[in-house]
Amino acid sequence: MAEDKILINGQIHDWTDVRIFLGGEEYTGITSINWSSRKDKALQYAVGSAPHGIGYGHRSYSVDFTMTLENAMKFEKAANEAGKDALDYAPFSITIDYADKTTNGDGLIGQDWELMKDIRLIDVDVTDISESLDEGTQKVVRRYTAVAGKIVVK
Repeated sequence: MAEDKILINGQIHDWTDVRIFLGGEEYTGITSINWSSRKDKALQYAVGSAPHGIGYGHRSYSVDFTMTLENAMKFEKAANEAGKDALDYAPFSITIDYADKTTNGDGLIGQDWELMKDIRLIDVDVTDISESLDEGTQKVVRRYTAVAGKIVVK
């Protein structure tokens, strides 16, 4: 994968600008990112075996992202300087801006800035950290799994 491409929710996008804001500083170097929203729901039963309604629970948001080891060390340095590690240093925000690929009248693939995505993952708090080296790559990546307080898509 070229340096100017990134995997966002399983799709490759060009001209990506993904940033983490932590303590007023901006960090880049994310090589992939995924996020999800969840709302707990349960069937409600009364008399008989058929449900009579649905009970709704809380919403929850999760995110996982990977960074090259070099950029991950820069990202974690801010936490270390505060006497913490990445598991304790929260909350922070992740900003994701990208344009979808479209085909013009000549069949050429280009960016459609009219379909610009602007996503904010707010109050991110890391729960797990792992490292891996995939076959065919020459970079060690560090993966962060986290919860988020809110996901805002504009």
